[in-house]
Amino acid sequence: MAGRKPYHFVVEWFLLVLLVVLLVPVAVLTSAALVTAESLRRANRLMPGRTTATSPPLRWLWSPGSAAGLHRRLKSACHLVAGLARPLEPGAKWRRRRPAPPVDGIAQLARDVLEEAVILDRQVVSASYVARGAPRAQTMASLEYQVRAVEDAARRVHQLATRRALLSRPPVPDALSLDQRIAAMEEALGELTPRPPAV
Repeated sequence: MAGRKPYHFVVEWFLLVLLVVLLVPVAVLTSAALVTAESLRRANRLMPGRTTATSPPLRWLWSPGSAAGLHRRLKSACHLVAGLARPLEPGAKWRRRRPAPPVDGIAQLARDVLEEAVILDRQVVSASYVARGAPRAQTMASLEYQVRAVEDAARRVHQLATRRALLSRPPVPDALSLDQRIAAMEEALGELTPRPPAV
């Protein structure tokens, strides 16, 4: 009897193991749900790396509604020019060490497009709460026209950046044709083949 564990000690261990077995999966599932919800919220923003004042509903990721469609179109326009606007946004971590970047006209235009999109997205979110009917339809038609203008501006800024990149590239010498490359390889291999000994 002296060598046996007391009954209450075994029950306590059993309850502790049961608690761990039940709580660990719940904690893992809760964490996964929170991470998924945050990633969906981030994917639904106009610019995933930047928090804007608007908080569009998550259902707008897949909703066929007119407001959701306008939001997704604005998001696509932002993605088109977001990389061009980055030179104007130095990281807060390095602000003291790094000098201010030079003024870049295309980066400033891209930033202006992003700001227009954010303002317009706020209007889309507000208009989505208007009751269905003629006023909402008129508001959405007006917003659709403005979204089209932002999309056009984003496309034009992107084309400007592409043209500037092409013009700033050093000229590439004319590449050899396939026939010229084969002939050059044959000549090089011909020089490497051993010559028969002279008699």
